[in-house]
Amino acid sequence: MPSTVSYPSVSRPLRATTLALAISLLTTSCASVDNFAKNNSPTINCVAGGVMGAFAGAAVGALTKGDSGAIVGGAAAGAAAGCGLALLYKGKLDRLEKLAREENLKMQVETLQVQGATPSAAPKEAGIVAQIEDQGMFPVGSARLSVDGERQVRKLASAFAGEPGKQSSSAILVVGHTDATGTAAGNQALSEQRARAVASILAEQGIARERMYFQGAGASRPVADNGDPLLRGQNRRVEIVEVNDRAMLVQRVNAEQNNPRYLAHGTTTEAKPRAARPAPSPTAAKPAVQRSQAVVDFGGQPAASVPWDLAQQITPKSGGFALVSKAYANEIPMSSCAQDSLRLSGEVKSLATGETLQSHATREYLPGMNGRAWAGLVNGHLVTLSPVAVLRENAALAQAPKVYVTRDYAQNKGKASHTLSASANTYEGENAVLYRVFVEPSAQAPVSCVDVVIRKAGDKSLAGKLYYQNGGEPFAATYTPVRS
Repeated sequence: MPSTVSYPSVSRPLRATTLALAISLLTTSCASVDNFAKNNSPTINCVAGGVMGAFAGAAVGALTKGDSGAIVGGAAAGAAAGCGLALLYKGKLDRLEKLAREENLKMQVETLQVQGATPSAAPKEAGIVAQIEDQGMFPVGSARLSVDGERQVRKLASAFAGEPGKQSSSAILVVGHTDATGTAAGNQALSEQRARAVASILAEQGIARERMYFQGAGASRPVADNGDPLLRGQNRRVEIVEVNDRAMLVQRVNAEQNNPRYLAHGTTTEAKPRAARPAPSPTAAKPAVQRSQAVVDFGGQPAASVPWDLAQQITPKSGGFALVSKAYANEIPMSSCAQDSLRLSGEVKSLATGETLQSHATREYLPGMNGRAWAGLVNGHLVTLSPVAVLRENAALAQAPKVYVTRDYAQNKGKASHTLSASANTYEGENAVLYRVFVEPSAQAPVSCVDVVIRKAGDKSLAGKLYYQNGGEPFAATYTPVRS
């Protein structure tokens, strides 16, 4: 896809201009749409919106047949929706950029799109999201806005306020984010309190409370390396999202909840381990591996020498929100559960009522993940995950599992030597789910964490790794369980 969009001269015939504009819009990326909105006049934005609507409808046939009357009619019909959205987001982008300059804020703004009804349909404008780094907006460990922070939020309200005298059907979600210092539960609670504080100020400035929602995501969605003290501050941010309506808000919430893009960075503050060493040649002597100190010998190798390559089994989802550039799709997720920790993200709540937004319509499970057990042998020891309970809708976790280890399974069938309490996160791809399990820390726990990629069809696991401690160092072993 091109990174920029060029448009024909307005002096050219209407048919050639409109057709070229339609094709350009339908083949551009999200970033290009942003650039287009910012770099063109409201009139051109308006025409573009109309063409998008026309091209998605019956005017496609007219364009190919050369019927200029049908082209104009289709563009006019599409403009009713497309033009309004183009102008709306153009205005918001301008106001937010102006505010960022005035307040010297580090702010990232992007428009949101959703895939059309069919794979060939043009993406639809869905909303706008602003990520504002916390540069003193809140004192350390506090949910009370600073003087500067309160002033900045009041200014932000002007960018998200609707037209005076007009009711808006759009929904606004404020999400609080922290870095990974402290506990996961503490970070989630603090981030929720901060999100509510920001949402309350927005409401005080005239945005209807019925349109407002808030959520504390804690450290669950990092955008920078938590292991680097110079970078982790980027994770401390306030996110403000405006989408077309409540239904679109549900889609956005679900898309972010299990989005693999946030696995590019871990949620621990430990420095990343050195890159895995290249595999030795077949003739090279293998170094001796110390196994005697492991609670259970799973026959693995030091984790630093074992590359985490499960990402090759996960294809990013098609459709939905266009949040991850295809150019980076094969690079995520990049870190193993050994460099991660349990990610806690709070419920989305209404500012007006305090009630939780219902984001899952049904409790239908993915095949083979409806509370079933998945088990596999690792160096002669049986490791079982049960229950594996994952909802079909957005691959949401329905129930945390336990991890059962049966030492020397051939001699001890039916009797688990270790029953371990655990928690889990899930991440959804097009055809598979990354099921990530964290065992509660214990000196006698034979397993630290488990990563397994399971096909959505529920018929098999595609790949997996089991991590455990050996002599105080993380080790990794191959683990590909089957459904029991």
